[in-house]
Amino acid sequence: MPPMKRFRDMEQLSGGEKTVAALALLFAIHRFVLLSSFSKNFCSHFGSSYQPAPFFVLDEVDAALDNTNVAKIANYIRTQASDSFQFIVISLKGSLYERGNSLVGIYRDQDVNSSRTLTLDVSDWCSDMS
Repeated sequence: MPPMKRFRDMEQLSGGEKTVAALALLFAIHRFVLLSSFSKNFCSHFGSSYQPAPFFVLDEVDAALDNTNVAKIANYIRTQASDSFQFIVISLKGSLYERGNSLVGIYRDQDVNSSRTLTLDVSDWCSDMS
């Protein structure tokens, strides 16, 4: 249920509200597994080899979101990302990928009839702008 709104069935929510609800559930489950006794009990039964996923892949989850909610999701991702937990985000909205540490672009090279990638580390630029 979005803040300041009454309870409604999922079918009656907008695309953006459904997206925020799904992301909230996904992030809550991940956080629960990381911080709760569940992971400690799981490791004690199945050995210490259990580790949570080191990254999330989010494919255009911002498509139905307005700019305010895109900024909220981007800020949350930014606060949760670390060397041990990374986010790979596919997006067409500049307001999301401009907050990234690096950008990867994929393009078609006509000369060799194949795809190529460009990678740009923008973390140095972000620290210069602070």
